[in-house]
Amino acid sequence: MQCILLSHVFVRENEKHKLDAVEFALKHWRKHNPEAYIIVTGHGSIPNILEYCNHMHWPETILEKDINVGHPHLVTVGLEHAIQRGYSKVLKSRTDTIHAVPNIVEYCDTLLKDKKMLVTQQTSISKPEMGDLFLYGDAELMNKSFNEDNWYPTKTGLRSLAKNFLAMCDEDDWHDACINNLSFVDIFKIKWIDFRKNWDELKSSTEQMLVNKLNDEHKYYWGAMEKWHVWDTHGNLTFSKPKMGKITTEKEWL
Repeated sequence: MQCILLSHVFVRENEKHKLDAVEFALKHWRKHNPEAYIIVTGHGSIPNILEYCNHMHWPETILEKDINVGHPHLVTVGLEHAIQRGYSKVLKSRTDTIHAVPNIVEYCDTLLKDKKMLVTQQTSISKPEMGDLFLYGDAELMNKSFNEDNWYPTKTGLRSLAKNFLAMCDEDDWHDACINNLSFVDIFKIKWIDFRKNWDELKSSTEQMLVNKLNDEHKYYWGAMEKWHVWDTHGNLTFSKPKMGKITTEKEWL
């Protein structure tokens, strides 16, 4: 049983350009995950994606409190729907991104192994920060980790998610909680292509992307354009902005 939750997108009246990226992304998600139950939660102007997803919760009113702090409310709405449908594991990603990996849920399940959740960059091994955009694993644990009652006040969803997750663990130490409960994969391996910063350049390459044959796709992975984590063609992290601090990779997940 495969379940995918796509969230973290809002579309204001003057941001209709976002709709094209979301609509193509959903077309790609459905093509490469034909067996998955796909849930989408967003807000603002509504994309034309009903033919590609199984369930959509997309209020036209922008939920300002969710923006830039992890979207805890809309993620919870999606996770609770998944749990009600009987899914014990969920893959969560952004609605305006794609993964150039067929059956991404099955692939992530092999990476999860005996751990509870799979994480990637923006999760730190050295300080309590957990990436809130991409996750795979235990749906109940994920839902409790996004508990919005314990989310605010906050300036970033990374720390709120980490705080809630740590409260669910037997360990008190962040490093130990990560090693004992989480698996880690580099963005490079999950081929996570970002449309937020790259759509204007990539929209002419939809045919290539739809068959996962985009040239130099590593240049468009999530965070690469911002220089948060830049990869070479072999999957080595070659650069990150100093203000980001030490970026955790698979090599550091020890």
